[in-house]
Amino acid sequence: MSREESAVQVRRYTGQEPEMQINRREVLRYAMTGGEAEEADAALRGMTDSVLREMQDAFDFRVCYRRMPLNWEAGKPCLPFGSESAQLARLLAGCGEMILFAATAGMEADRRIARYQRISPTKALLAQALGAERAETLCDAFCKDMRREALEEGLACTPRFSPGYGDLPLAAQKDFFRLLDCERKIGLYLNESLLMTPSKSVTAIFGLRKEDEP
Repeated sequence: MSREESAVQVRRYTGQEPEMQINRREVLRYAMTGGEAEEADAALRGMTDSVLREMQDAFDFRVCYRRMPLNWEAGKPCLPFGSESAQLARLLAGCGEMILFAATAGMEADRRIARYQRISPTKALLAQALGAERAETLCDAFCKDMRREALEEGLACTPRFSPGYGDLPLAAQKDFFRLLDCERKIGLYLNESLLMTPSKSVTAIFGLRKEDEP
């Protein structure tokens, strides 16, 4: 794991990594079909298979991240964005460093989804669900890499926490984008409504603490 605290790093994933395999069950859950692929009717199973085939080359997986020191004052973390999130403070308890990251599944997925919306609402729904599953799987793969690298330094990673979750306001996105230089590093943009483009993207933070800390 890089010790260059001021540098924004970029990682790319092909989608072929073992931890990046598509979870069909999760795709259907995101699509709100209410069950596993085996429980879906034949028509929906066939349409899901079709979308998975047609979308397999639609993703461009990229992550930018920054490792930063985490200082504490009066029992509160000194975060590089304006937040008094009690939930995030509890998550980061005992951490001396933190990692901010942004992950995107790329713009082509949005284009394919828009195309489906014109011709098949059901396919559009499934493509949206696949995009969400891909973005979350990308985050999981990146965090797994970070955990493995942290372990080599005798460190452990906390779970990730994103703007808009719990009491961390979505407005924190602005600082994430500023600190990570998302536009230049991975082509990820934030509009005035705090929506990201490409839409299948995630920002998050997690802490690093000594492995033997509680």
